[in-house]
Amino acid sequence: MSEELKQNIENQSDKKMNKQKAEFLIKKFNARFSIIKYIYQAELFEKNIDVNEIFENEFLDKWQIGTLNNIASKYDALTKLAQKFLNEDWDWNRISPLTRAIIIYGEYEILINNPKVVINEMINMAKIYIPNNDYKIVNKVLDAYAKQIKK
Repeated sequence: MSEELKQNIENQSDKKMNKQKAEFLIKKFNARFSIIKYIYQAELFEKNIDVNEIFENEFLDKWQIGTLNNIASKYDALTKLAQKFLNEDWDWNRISPLTRAIIIYGEYEILINNPKVVINEMINMAKIYIPNNDYKIVNKVLDAYAKQIKK
């Protein structure tokens, strides 16, 4: 086999791998955002996450349902921890419900995944969906939370 043909096959294989990786990352991002959407609704309407209600109205996979159940069971603890890392002049309820939802989800995911990756993804999500500088609050709270968890 010629060197040029080998290189062509490798390039095609790399493109296929990159496409598969991109599709996986997009799918993961969308799955995370679906979860954040439900946390956002709970924050917006000041109600508990009701997984049974969500299950009846949406098509969620096992991972999403399990994650929402876990977050719902830890919801009060996660919100109290997040509040702990805010500046004294900031009230939790002063922060937008979507920002709070991203922080709550980020706290949960830091418990099970690489904190640096999670913080980066939550900052990116905040930059995409929140028009102001709330991503800085997301970064501050999740970074402080990750450092606390390490101890």
